[in-house]
Amino acid sequence: MTVTPSNEMSPEDFERISQLRELVKDDLTEFYDTDFNLLRWLQGHVGSVEDVAKKLRAHLKMRRSCWKLDEMESKPRNHPIHNHWRYGITGESKVLENVIVNIEQCGQTDYWGMIQTYSIQEVMKARVPDLEDMLRQVMKLEKETGKQAYILYVMDLTGLQYNKRLYTLVTGALRALSEFMAEHYVELIKYFMLVNVPSFVYAIWTIAKPLLPEKTRQKVRILPSASWHTEILEYASKESLPSKWNESQDYGYTGHVDLPVNYPEEDYYCNQAEEVMEYEKLGIVAGKNFVISKELKKGDKLHWWMNADSDFGMGVFFTKNKEENNIHNMETCYPCFEWMPGPSVVPLNDFIIAQEDGIYRIWLSNERAWWHTLTVLCKITIIPN
Repeated sequence: MTVTPSNEMSPEDFERISQLRELVKDDLTEFYDTDFNLLRWLQGHVGSVEDVAKKLRAHLKMRRSCWKLDEMESKPRNHPIHNHWRYGITGESKVLENVIVNIEQCGQTDYWGMIQTYSIQEVMKARVPDLEDMLRQVMKLEKETGKQAYILYVMDLTGLQYNKRLYTLVTGALRALSEFMAEHYVELIKYFMLVNVPSFVYAIWTIAKPLLPEKTRQKVRILPSASWHTEILEYASKESLPSKWNESQDYGYTGHVDLPVNYPEEDYYCNQAEEVMEYEKLGIVAGKNFVISKELKKGDKLHWWMNADSDFGMGVFFTKNKEENNIHNMETCYPCFEWMPGPSVVPLNDFIIAQEDGIYRIWLSNERAWWHTLTVLCKITIIPN
């Protein structure tokens, strides 16, 4: 599908889009192939079209991984995390042109309980369907209007508490999510709009700002606590703003979001009796990677359990060539997360099913470390078909 606007793009835009499409044509699916999707990547990255193509190709390979991003629309939103991290799209802005509103209930969502209960990989597995839904809503609006569309990402800080947990979240799990969004959902967000902001948030923002990608920082808008109820109407209509904001005063907001639910502490990983036997201990020096290679037959299950003592990256790749060691030349079997916060609170615990005979490489990274040698306790199991 290719959406071609009448006057939204310059001749130079069309030329660069054409070049980018040609460079990634072997990885580009019919679903993702729109002018606006390609334009977003060109807008979001400096450098040559060839440089942008390398980044886009990594995303397109991730879309074909076992998570099958192109097919997510047909699947129900039923991950257990979704009972706690609520759906946020409330409709079109109707104030900003071609903008869809998403309400993120940051202050009331139990992110701490989430990372105590689920691994970062599992959190991402639950979050990606919502990011894909935002992309689909934007693509649908672009097809209808012939103009580029965006998401207004409203971050509602109602109930946010200032404590050590907040610092850990901002510099850890939420940072990993922000990096993933910036890497894979390029130029999808119009603004990150913070509302109902406690005074301590400005101190947290000073800490968090340098950790965020530059493009993300530029999109952040913090509305004053005394006037945000009126200023938000410069960005979105009352129909797209949640009715729960009418509690102290009836502002006429009519949008709907379900309230988040906290995680029971008895479900925290630290309260579970998991015992893993016969694991291997790996050491990866600062700035380096380590690859675990396994030869599988079609239908075999490759399972991993991993517990790291610091930040690290991980992905699973496939090749038929035993001599191939460059992951960028391989197929992505399981999405690659180049940075996940550590030490692990909940170990990674997942698997893939081999779709072809060949070599499956588990990539582990300590590239961002300056001096710390990463220690990973891991158990890799192959379950024959």
